[in-house]
Amino acid sequence: MVKPEEVAKKQKIDTAKLSGKETFIYVLGNIPTTILGGIFILLYVNFFWDNLKLQQTYFIIGQIIYMVINACNDFFLGRMSDKTNVERWGSRRLIYIKWGGPLWSVVFFLMWFPWSYTNQFIIFLHFIISICAFDMFLTLVVITRMALLPELTENLNERNKIQFYNQMMATVGAIPVIFALSLFENSLEIFQIFAGIMAIICAILNFIVGSKMRERPELYKHEEIPGLIKSIKEALKSRSFISYTGFAFFNMVNFYIGFSFVFVFLYIMYFDVFTAILLYYLITILFGWFSFGIFIKLAKKVGMQKLIIRGQLCALVVNIVGFIVVIQSGADILIWIFLILGTLANGSLIFGYPYLMLVMDEDELNYGNRREGMFLGMHTFFIKFSESVAAIVATSVLLYFGFVRGAPQQSAEAIFGIKFLFFIIPACNMVFALLSIYFYPLQGERLKEVKEKLKILHDDKTEAYKL
Repeated sequence: MVKPEEVAKKQKIDTAKLSGKETFIYVLGNIPTTILGGIFILLYVNFFWDNLKLQQTYFIIGQIIYMVINACNDFFLGRMSDKTNVERWGSRRLIYIKWGGPLWSVVFFLMWFPWSYTNQFIIFLHFIISICAFDMFLTLVVITRMALLPELTENLNERNKIQFYNQMMATVGAIPVIFALSLFENSLEIFQIFAGIMAIICAILNFIVGSKMRERPELYKHEEIPGLIKSIKEALKSRSFISYTGFAFFNMVNFYIGFSFVFVFLYIMYFDVFTAILLYYLITILFGWFSFGIFIKLAKKVGMQKLIIRGQLCALVVNIVGFIVVIQSGADILIWIFLILGTLANGSLIFGYPYLMLVMDEDELNYGNRREGMFLGMHTFFIKFSESVAAIVATSVLLYFGFVRGAPQQSAEAIFGIKFLFFIIPACNMVFALLSIYFYPLQGERLKEVKEKLKILHDDKTEAYKL
């Protein structure tokens, strides 16, 4: 087993900038995350709720169980990576990507083989076991990969740039996702073959990332991570953490509504299934990519918090005006215009993860420890509720307005309910997100102070590590 000290001696670590090769390998990991996570979010409600027709009571019970188990699961998995013995395993993050990634792919593939088509309890067991297992490995791989970035560079512009590259890789990963729903709707057997191919590709990519990336043991080698209760108390004292998590929660509810219910939105998207899916993903990916780039450039002149608030306000206006317009008879095609405008306005969400990394930096200054895994786990603990909240709210709204599962057409009331879900529910969440981010304290002089002190602290840790 190669010791961390030997690795550090062989590698020259530039804390301000990653090499081109390192950057490429790191962002390469976003392809399997996008493929596996994207197909799951796109199809799991469709598969269990619409296709296998899991009863609403079972569906809600399953979502509540899923919400609780996976929220707690994410917290403990994140903390586990912080406390992993680097001398014994050779790393505290990469081992989970290298071996957890292939296992994640296996769970993903097996999910799409029904245990029963008629027995509701068996379908329920298949539902809850599959989604909990899938999310456990997703968390294990994604949290540890995300925890690497704030370790590898303290530079905020570098973090933003890498996050942008992550989105570019997400565009590559989204290509097979675009075809997933069409394959699923046409033939479950063909989709299962497709899922197997995707699982193999994703397993290989995660193994490469886990094998080729590096860590910075000098930042944590001599640290003692505080106990569980103390860590939780310290994290919850952070106004930055609470503010950012509230903001992320409501935006993630909108994300899950937007992508888990594409099969519902097809009823109002004017075109045939394949054309509508293709346009939907091209708009959200390409216009999203363009918008991310614009906001990153603007961040060099305008504070990130101002950009986030202005972007969210614009998106809020787009949703309200869009709903008023598209409920008019014959206006369905205009949905595409408002989808484009909303995607452009939401480009400020590119700053989401860099904002959380700043929380980790502030915590290190306050307590002396790098606890990315704990913060990501705690953050995910709260965020995981958003996935189940989105599913419960969306399905309840649809059923309230008379949506009929599996029907080729829907009533006028059901169509109104779909538009309400598409525009008004996200607008409500944007209001709460704006209220949360307004109180985020890491901006202006405070942000400058954190960045300067962090650089000094990391230089001191590096020197101590060499002794």
